[in-house]
Amino acid sequence: IMKLTNEMYKRVIVSIETLGNDTRLCDVRPYYEYIDGNKTDKILGYAYVIICPGLLYSKVDVKIPGSQLLTPDSYGHIVQFANMHVSIYPTYSRETHTITAVNLRATADDVTDIGG
Repeated sequence: IMKLTNEMYKRVIVSIETLGNDTRLCDVRPYYEYIDGNKTDKILGYAYVIICPGLLYSKVDVKIPGSQLLTPDSYGHIVQFANMHVSIYPTYSRETHTITAVNLRATADDVTDIGG
């Protein structure tokens, strides 16, 4: 077993095939800029929440900077992302100083409603 350090986590890239075929959009919500840990009113982009058949139908947020590209009319539709990048990051317990979960982080440059 290889133990990953903080620096090594940043280098792990997850194959988008892990998410499964026919990912469907279920929500769109803005994400905001934070300054010194405080949320501002400035919207940096939108998170497109997809349901992933390859992950037992778990939901994953895919962040795309800029203006909103899809609306609620696309909910339930199959979507496709351009230049999607999926990586992992840990969640730590401050009390025990251990990793309590490994999470997915996804970004893309664009999203298209395929339909269906």
